[in-house]
Amino acid sequence: MVTGYFGLTIFFVLAVIVGAALLILNRLLAPKTPEPYEGYPYECGVPLYDKTTWTTIDQKYYLLGLLLVLFDLESAFVFPWAVIFKEVAQVAPGFIFTEMFFFLAILILGYIYAWKKGALRWQ
Repeated sequence: MVTGYFGLTIFFVLAVIVGAALLILNRLLAPKTPEPYEGYPYECGVPLYDKTTWTTIDQKYYLLGLLLVLFDLESAFVFPWAVIFKEVAQVAPGFIFTEMFFFLAILILGYIYAWKKGALRWQ
């Protein structure tokens, strides 16, 4: 008897087979000699030439990563809010609008802070 999970099982089995086949092909066909700079540290497209020294990473990289998280979370919250806005606005019209207003105000403050710190300025 075919159940509702039969298609999902077939998909999972095929995904495992394709993944294993690609790994095996990579092992068989990949070049065996390592590249000269393969083990070097690499930061944002700028290769470092001395492997032995410890370097500090600029603060802008951390700030840029925080901005990425900030605006990713914004989209993860704003899109579902926009989908249910009509339904919830009938029940509590002022609450849902005020909630999004405060959320976007906090995001705008974060954006202004990043702008003042120079995180959005590329050199």
